[in-house]
Amino acid sequence: MKILHAIGGGEFGGAEQHILELLEILSRHSVDPVVVCFYNATFAEELRKRNIRVIVLDTYGRFDFRLVKGLVRVFQEEKPDLIHSHGVKANFFCRIAARSLPRVPIVTTIHSVLRYDYPNPLAYFLASRMELWTRKWNDHYIAISNSIKQSLESDGVKPEEITLIHHGIPIEEFAIEEDVATIRRELGIPENAFVIGTVSRLVAVKGLNDLMQAFILLAKDYPHIHWLVIGDGPEKTVLQNMAREANVSERVHFAGFRKDVPRCLQAMDTFISPSYSEGLGLSLLEAMAAKKPVISTMVGGISDFLVDYLNGLVISTKNPEEIRQNVVILMEDEGLRTKLAEAGYKTVKEEYTLTHMAMKTKELYRKLIRAK
Repeated sequence: MKILHAIGGGEFGGAEQHILELLEILSRHSVDPVVVCFYNATFAEELRKRNIRVIVLDTYGRFDFRLVKGLVRVFQEEKPDLIHSHGVKANFFCRIAARSLPRVPIVTTIHSVLRYDYPNPLAYFLASRMELWTRKWNDHYIAISNSIKQSLESDGVKPEEITLIHHGIPIEEFAIEEDVATIRRELGIPENAFVIGTVSRLVAVKGLNDLMQAFILLAKDYPHIHWLVIGDGPEKTVLQNMAREANVSERVHFAGFRKDVPRCLQAMDTFISPSYSEGLGLSLLEAMAAKKPVISTMVGGISDFLVDYLNGLVISTKNPEEIRQNVVILMEDEGLRTKLAEAGYKTVKEEYTLTHMAMKTKELYRKLIRAK
């Protein structure tokens, strides 16, 4: 099967990582993948490193209708058996362009809930209209969590047009044997610190301001606590200012975007996700794969796998005091940390592997191609 994936690709987040991991497996299982993206950025570079063919359409403006012609040309030259789009911009332009290939099915993976991706009301209005206006030309949807599946159904998508396929984790990559002290030293963290950690885009919807408020409270009572922040984004300056004003800057470590997330996770004693919205909660699953105890809000797809006091601790959104209390619980109870870490790893191993995700996706491709 020749499958053409399309995505903006201007940033490198969970959706981009998902495509990389999915295509690496599918390319070994009778699938010929090609990816179209609109920016020649990190994502395109990572595809090339993995010998996955990528076509970059970066000669157009941010919202340029000539992109439809560019996509039509690519579709007609590549002659894919199926087109798989990701993200509002790619969905919009691919659905219009795919009308030039009426017998080729188009499937969309919904990675997140739009209203949380676009906090600006005007931006959300435009994005939601772009999505809704073109749904009539889409054949099928992949929802990465039950909450997203339910959201699609509430928007009027028929249940038989939606398939639930959870993202998978390359669990073997998180078995790092390197000395933790060495990793911490490289990151500028004291060996004897208690380290809370996050891996996230630094945007408002991730709730990191709440975590900063909690950390400031914790720092007053626990001089050995540190916070390792993996990721980048527009909220970085806000968080840095909060840390500086509270005089805790030396204990908050902004490591930026990292390609060695499995190593960085080993430097953490516990992982925290205070997010207000998640498609699935991929970074949380990665922390569980790294055998780290997790504290998280129960939002979006996280409710598909997280059980309070079984494989993690659950907190409510926008509640710094509750974050503080749960960090203290784990800090003072090593036995509970071990129990949660082991249960979390078991959850990922049994239900969230990359192979499971890839084979379900391939099965759906075959079904849709036969039907069309």
